Amino acid sequence: MKKPPRELLEFLRRHDRDVRSLALGLRTVVLEEMAPCHEYIFAMRHAVMLLYGATDRVIEDCICMIGVYRKHVNLQFTQGTELEDPFGVLQGAGKRMRHIKVKSLSDLNKPEIRAFLRQARTHAGLTRSRRRRAGDVITKVKVKPRA
Repeated sequence: MKKPPRELLEFLRRHDRDVRSLALGLRTVVLEEMAPCHEYIFAMRHAVMLLYGATDRVIEDCICMIGVYRKHVNLQFTQGTELEDPFGVLQGAGKRMRHIKVKSLSDLNKPEIRAFLRQARTHAGLTRSRRRRAGDVITKVKVKPRA
């Protein structure tokens, strides 16, 4: 799958090794399930965000996102309240968004993560091609200008 951009690795440098591994592992899972898609990466004061959508308007058309925090990583679904949750794992009390907290690498093997990604992709009308290539993911990174 697509190699992480240099800027993403730089954003993740401030996090410990376990959180970096979680973030990059979850990114691989998301790209495997969402491609072809657009990816938009940026750093905030307390988190690194990776957004995924069907168009280059990823902020407006976001299907899911990865939030990298100090001690864990969240897989967030912008229309999470519309997803079926037979596993009872979606967290959150907002009007629309729900998330799954990922705390260990073994969490990445849980089938419900891929099931929710497929469900969110289908709900958003994102179609899959049979043959996926690294070019099927268009990545844009927002980097703050240096002072």
